[in-house]
Amino acid sequence: VYLTSQCLSTDLPEELLSLDALKWVSGWSFYAFWMGAILTGPWVLAHECGHGAFSDSQTFNDIIGFILHQALLVPYFAWQYTHSKHHRRTNHLTDGESHVPSTAKEAGLGPNNEREGLYAAVHEVLGDGPFALFQVFTHL
Repeated sequence: VYLTSQCLSTDLPEELLSLDALKWVSGWSFYAFWMGAILTGPWVLAHECGHGAFSDSQTFNDIIGFILHQALLVPYFAWQYTHSKHHRRTNHLTDGESHVPSTAKEAGLGPNNEREGLYAAVHEVLGDGPFALFQVFTHL
């Protein structure tokens, strides 16, 4: 972090379409990617502690999980509670809290699984792979 602060400015570039702006965006994107990659390790350990899978001792899981979650700025016990609630009904069509799959009607499929509607037309034109990428970027 210190080295980054010496190399990259936190001030926005004055001209958005300039070489300085390109360097600024590239530098901070590089930094964000690697910080995310590095902090994934502690997050995985913290996640396993929340599930009680890091150690046989629940007390040890809670202590390590609490410390790691504090470092990641995530409240451990609140996260543990809501995350276990999320796992109880994951992918349930009506009771799931996240990652709820669409019904055939919501996905624009007709009675014989034929695609109908504008959303389905876009899917038909793009194909499965590019449409999945389109969904990632548009959060549909």
